[in-house]
Amino acid sequence: MNFLAHCALAFEASERWPHGHDMRPGLLAGAIFADFGKGPIDRSLPVALQTGIRLHRRIDAFTGQHQAVRDGCTVFPKKLRRYAPIFLDILGDYYLSQNWDKYYSHSRDTLSQQCYQACDIHARYLSAERSAQMARFLGYMRDTDLLANYHDWHHIERAIRSVMRRLDKLSLQNEAITAAHDLRDSGEAAFGIYFGEMRHALLNWASLIPSASDGTQSNSQRETT
Repeated sequence: MNFLAHCALAFEASERWPHGHDMRPGLLAGAIFADFGKGPIDRSLPVALQTGIRLHRRIDAFTGQHQAVRDGCTVFPKKLRRYAPIFLDILGDYYLSQNWDKYYSHSRDTLSQQCYQACDIHARYLSAERSAQMARFLGYMRDTDLLANYHDWHHIERAIRSVMRRLDKLSLQNEAITAAHDLRDSGEAAFGIYFGEMRHALLNWASLIPSASDGTQSNSQRETT
C-alpha cells in the first residue's frame, strides 16, 4: 500500500480499536514515518507512534503475501516485474481515491489535514536526517494536497518517476508508466479484494499495540518527559 491507503487504514484503526481515538495522531504519523526508517522500532517513542509504524509494516507484509498482488505483478513486463509491487502500491492509492465514498463516510480532505497535523506533532521524534527528508516530502504533500488528490493520474505518474529515479532506473520510467496505465482500469477489482480483506483483519491487528510489559511509556508519559 502507498500513503493514502496506509493513512486510511490507520484512521480506521483509530475508530475501531479500543482507545483508538486517543491514538489517532500517532497512528497517522506512523503510517507515513514508517517509510522514512527501517530496522527495530525505538521503544522510547510514544506508544501510538510505535503502533502506527507496526501497523504500516503489517499492512506491507499482508499485501506482499496476497495472491491477488502476486498475480497483478505478472501483468508487468519481465524487466519491470521486480518493481511491480511498488507500482501496485501506487495504483492502490489511485483506486482508493477514485472509490473513496465506497469505503468511507469522512472526506479525503478530513483525512489529509489530520495526517499533515499529526506529522507536525511527531516530527521531533525523527532523527535530524529523517526529519529533513520528512520536511521536504511533507512540504510537497501539503502543496499538492497529495493525500486528497491521488485520483489525479498526474500524481501517479509523478510517483512512478520518483520511484524509478530512486532506483536509478530512469531508462525504464516511460515503460513503467505505460504498464501502470495499461493496468489502470483492470486492476481495480483485485485492489477491492485485498483492501477489503485488510479492513476485515484490522480489528484483530489491535494486538499491535505494545503492552505495558513491553517496557514502553504511555503516550501521556512520553509527551511530558
